[in-house]
Amino acid sequence: MENEDPNPNDPLERMLHRSDELHEKLLSLLDDAEFDGSRRGEAAFGMCFVALEHGAALRALMALGLPNSAVSLMRLQFEALTRAMWLIYAASDQAIAKLLAPLTLESEQAAKNLPSAQEMIDQIGKRVGRGVPATAHQMLVRFKDVSWHAMNSFVHGGIHPLRRSAEGFPAHLALQVLRNGNGLTTMTGMALAILTGDEVITKPMSKIQPEFADCLPDLLE
Repeated sequence: MENEDPNPNDPLERMLHRSDELHEKLLSLLDDAEFDGSRRGEAAFGMCFVALEHGAALRALMALGLPNSAVSLMRLQFEALTRAMWLIYAASDQAIAKLLAPLTLESEQAAKNLPSAQEMIDQIGKRVGRGVPATAHQMLVRFKDVSWHAMNSFVHGGIHPLRRSAEGFPAHLALQVLRNGNGLTTMTGMALAILTGDEVITKPMSKIQPEFADCLPDLLE
């Protein structure tokens, strides 16, 4: 989605424009990067791009005036990012093999037994100090604590989407949804930078947060 000339009097349009700029900056930092070629790296890399796709879809839905669907996608974006970070830091070789197996009825069934989002976060937490940055775990925990119940309500047709559909979607809430999606996108960018193992990429990637603080949630500022 392109927003070349956002209306300065429309906060949502300005936020969408800044969100696109954030996404473009993230991709520019990763342009021509070489990533971890191991099976662990391959699985995590693929899941990061699933998360980025969900983030792009969230922004597109907000631009189309479909905020209830956008919030539902944030749950998918969060789970894809959590899976990617789990693959980087905590997944067993057996779990990675399940995800990288050719898609068959048997491999689909085997992959259903992988950990839930909370279990993955817990496993990442157990490795803090042993190759896992404490901030990576804390960001997942804080995001889930703040957003999980509302995201579930939107996904499962609960009270949140019903009331928003009947009463309207407040502008301040729409802006917060975009901020949260941008936060997940930024965390995904950092995960991809880690997969390069290159400080030339990880250092500038870490500076994206202050540069785009105006369109990120407080927990990432």
